[in-house]
Amino acid sequence: MRSVQKKYDEVDIRMQEKKRSTKYLLPVAFAMILVVFLVLGIFVMRNSLMKLTVEERSNQLEEMVTQIQANLDSGLQTHWNLVAGLNNAVQGEHFENGQELCDNIARLEKIFCMDMYGSRVMLLDAQGTAYLRDGAVGIWNDVSHLIDGEKQHTFVSETDSIDGCFLVFSQELDSPITMGEDQVRFTHVVLLKDIQTVKQYYTTTTYGGSAATYFIKNNGTLAYYDADDDDVISARNVFKALGELEYVQDQNFDTVREQLDRDGIATANILLNQTEYYYCLTALGNYNMILMLLIPADSVAVSTMNMMDSTIRTGTIFILAIALLMLLAVISFIRVQRSSQMVKMEQETNRELNQLRLVAESANAAKSTFLNNMSHDIRTPMNAIIGFTNIAMKHSPPPEIRSCLDKISESSEHLLALINDVLDLSRIESGKIKYTPTPVDIAEVSDSVLTIMYGYLSNRNITFKTQLAEPQTRYVQADAVRVREVLVNILGNAVKFTHDGGTITYTASYNPGKDERHMNVRYRIADTGIGMSEEFVDHIFDEFSQEEHGARTQYQGTGLGMAITKQYVDLMGGTISVESRKGIGSTFTVELPMEITDACEVKKRDYSVGNIDLTGLKVLLAEDNDLNAEISIVQLEELGIRITRAADGDEAVRLFAENPQGTFDLILMDVMMPKMNGYEATKAIRSLQNRPDADTIPIIAMTANAFAEDVQASLDAGMNGHLSKPINIDKVVKTIAANLDR
Repeated sequence: MRSVQKKYDEVDIRMQEKKRSTKYLLPVAFAMILVVFLVLGIFVMRNSLMKLTVEERSNQLEEMVTQIQANLDSGLQTHWNLVAGLNNAVQGEHFENGQELCDNIARLEKIFCMDMYGSRVMLLDAQGTAYLRDGAVGIWNDVSHLIDGEKQHTFVSETDSIDGCFLVFSQELDSPITMGEDQVRFTHVVLLKDIQTVKQYYTTTTYGGSAATYFIKNNGTLAYYDADDDDVISARNVFKALGELEYVQDQNFDTVREQLDRDGIATANILLNQTEYYYCLTALGNYNMILMLLIPADSVAVSTMNMMDSTIRTGTIFILAIALLMLLAVISFIRVQRSSQMVKMEQETNRELNQLRLVAESANAAKSTFLNNMSHDIRTPMNAIIGFTNIAMKHSPPPEIRSCLDKISESSEHLLALINDVLDLSRIESGKIKYTPTPVDIAEVSDSVLTIMYGYLSNRNITFKTQLAEPQTRYVQADAVRVREVLVNILGNAVKFTHDGGTITYTASYNPGKDERHMNVRYRIADTGIGMSEEFVDHIFDEFSQEEHGARTQYQGTGLGMAITKQYVDLMGGTISVESRKGIGSTFTVELPMEITDACEVKKRDYSVGNIDLTGLKVLLAEDNDLNAEISIVQLEELGIRITRAADGDEAVRLFAENPQGTFDLILMDVMMPKMNGYEATKAIRSLQNRPDADTIPIIAMTANAFAEDVQASLDAGMNGHLSKPINIDKVVKTIAANLDR
């Protein structure tokens, strides 16, 4: 009986041990599965970040190449203009002999300033013989490009007759040239532009000089390569070489060609000589060529890679910490369980029981200490992770991106200035920028540029002198924004082109105008800078004008600043002139006619928010965006204004028409709304026949459309004022008060 009981007890013990083992396996298995999922999460996150990085690098490269293409098109269009001028200058001419023809070519090159453009003129006779200013050079080896019937051709040529590589602009003459008694016919005028001089249109410092530029013929043959280092592709046919390379991200050259043919631009990620590169191809349709930019991967989107590495490191540390904590927790759990079982199994021995109790208490104390320490250590990276997430959720840059943006800002400020110049000039030439004079204190306008000027001079050792006269009449009709922009543009150039130790003098004087109601304001800005040549002074106000030779070539710019300044001065009916000598300095003189006005015209536009009480004002707000409406309602109701909201222009018209006169004191009208926009709604309200207040109720635009023409469009639609988003509540109060005479 005892043997049976003993066997039974042994079986029971084995069963209990098996149950205990099973109990221990469950948390261990759960912990292992969770760790596996966390590790897989790291890999998924890394792959996702890598994919996003590749996309960002490709997009960044495509944007850069698109900008280069635009610069190239804009710059080379000038040469087609030169070709057109050459065609007009020589067509139908007759020359007695070859010497007279060559002398005329030399004369044309001088007239059209070919040295400035790095170009030469060539004439082709009907047999393909080429003539330069030095004489005949034989049959031109690229004459085959001209036999397809097209009047104009552009391609890259390496003619044996002239050293160098050229971008060819060929134009079939409208009327052939003849020479000699044999009436030799010349059928084409050709402009040969040294391809080295094209570099100014595609050079970029964004990637620290590591970008290589390729001009490729449509059949893949390399036409020209430009970079500081040797060509890493080193192939005559670039397309063939690209097709044999190893591609990253499941790409190949066939897919790149398909995208290039479809979209005109394509980007790929390759491995070349065990180094990762990005290249971007874009079709230069106007020149029968393809432009390729090749850049090492570690030069593209550097900040994004740093951010990705930082994120992966932080995530890995966090996961390892979680895994370690779980491992220790499981170990502690197992120890506690074993200790508990040992206590139950060895109850007969007080000593063993006490020892087991001490072990259990020690294990619990160690666990508590560990958890307290780990709680602090884990919450530190968790705080960073949560912070990054919240910042990303709110679309605000985290520290890594902020640092990146600071660096990008330094290199992009110039590009932004270039784009703004181009946009400003485009808006002026399209007539979108109007001269809108308003009553101003002209002395304050003249003084207002000083603050900006002192900012320019903060890190410069330049003497700045001012001679600002006091006008007899201070108040005139003028466009203060345009006047300031003209002065700041000229003063900014003076600072840029004046070396430390030099002097800049800013003078403002006020003279009688054409009658007693007008005055002439004269600004004179003189510097002791590097000056300009007499030839360049004649072109200072031309678009894209920059002196090619001398010290000015080291300064960045589009050459649009003075063109925009001249446009603004012309817009205001004034004049601008310049005197300059190279190495001596430059003096700009601006004269602007202005109509005299009364002081009250200026002062009555000033409203103090602190003295305005809008309590009880009844406003109809037309706004289709719920968030914008909520923000406006909260801000206006804090001022005591009672708001009725219309979700679109149609509802605004209906609410106004269906309520009796006096229901609303004023209407705030969004412009871009469904069903009926703000302009249409305003016209509909103004045209209501049965409402006496339809013509008189103030309607103020409150819109994101902020250009001057948008303000005018609001006024043309019948509105009384215009507020631009994002809304400044003080400006809203002033505008409402001005229209309600409060």
